[in-house]
Amino acid sequence: MSPISLAQQVTGRHVLFILLGFFGVMIAVNAVFLYFALTTFNGLESPNAYERGLRYNEVLAAEKAQAALGWKHELTLDKDGALRLAVRDAEGSPVTRLAISGEVGRPVHRQNDISLTFEEIEPGIYLARNVAEATGAWIASIEAEKARPGEAPVTYRIKERLWLSPR
Repeated sequence: MSPISLAQQVTGRHVLFILLGFFGVMIAVNAVFLYFALTTFNGLESPNAYERGLRYNEVLAAEKAQAALGWKHELTLDKDGALRLAVRDAEGSPVTRLAISGEVGRPVHRQNDISLTFEEIEPGIYLARNVAEATGAWIASIEAEKARPGEAPVTYRIKERLWLSPR
């Protein structure tokens, strides 16, 4: 085929359709990417990360106060989905009468987050029942407060990744 006959076969209409098809595919792919970018996990762990960053010295002071307590904890997720928390002080004695609140959820989204309700079943051992229903990775965020007469309550924060194995 000679160049002259090829030029006679490709018309302006053909070029227009080729360009419209190319840009149509590009727009469609970008629309799909935009949809998934806006509807999936945005990567923010807390909605007020900027304000927390501004108060970072307060966060460091709270972590220092928690470390000064000398408390140790053991957090386990039982096969039946119960979350067990054991808290001991620096001497190894159980820490009793804690007001514990928190939540457990998946690492990648907040749709299945579950609020935790703990009860003290033994001195220093707290249990939250029916926490995790599905196997896999979970993240527990827990705050334990101990009231002190005439003083501000002591706060102990825990954030741990847990794994629930298949039964």
